Amino acid sequence: MPCERLLYVMRHGLTDWNQSRRIQGHLDPPLNATGRAQARLAGLRLARLGAAALYSSDLQRASETAHLVSLAIGLQVIQNVDLREINFGVWQGLSSQEIRQRHPDVYAARRDNPYDVAPAGAETWRQFYARAVQAVDEILVATPAGPLVLVTHSGVCTVLGLRAQGLDCTGRRTFESHNCGIHTVSVCGDRWRAVRFNDTSHMVSPS
Repeated sequence: MPCERLLYVMRHGLTDWNQSRRIQGHLDPPLNATGRAQARLAGLRLARLGAAALYSSDLQRASETAHLVSLAIGLQVIQNVDLREINFGVWQGLSSQEIRQRHPDVYAARRDNPYDVAPAGAETWRQFYARAVQAVDEILVATPAGPLVLVTHSGVCTVLGLRAQGLDCTGRRTFESHNCGIHTVSVCGDRWRAVRFNDTSHMVSPS
């Protein structure tokens, strides 16, 4: 019998910090009105896909998105702390310009080695990649059948997209992760395959 399972990996809805381009990381800004509308539209789309379980990061921008999705698909939200965004440490809450001004040496070092250099109090990209992959492997074991919806963050979407392309943490991202964009990944044992990246076709309100 075919072993294919589908993961629908979705970034949370829009926040004010997304709009002002501030690093969120493990800080916890809520969705704004646009983000809540995006989540409702995504729920209508996901309701047609027959998911068996709905998992979410515990940060409120993801958990609120997942709650709004759950109202459409009729599944309880299971929160998982390891689906959180990468921890950016002292850079959290700052814009890119502020980071360059306040931490120029670390910024330059991380640009040269983005996998193993991190600001104070942060995860490296290598550590984060391992954490996100392990979290999803454990979720797949915990829910052994049926499609899964994962409501998470841009960084986790990137990690899982890279894995679906057969790339490790040093891989180069070639896709976007818009707010409430859905990435579809096929999983068969240890074999992952990217089906579709960043589907935002549901972002148009039904007439």
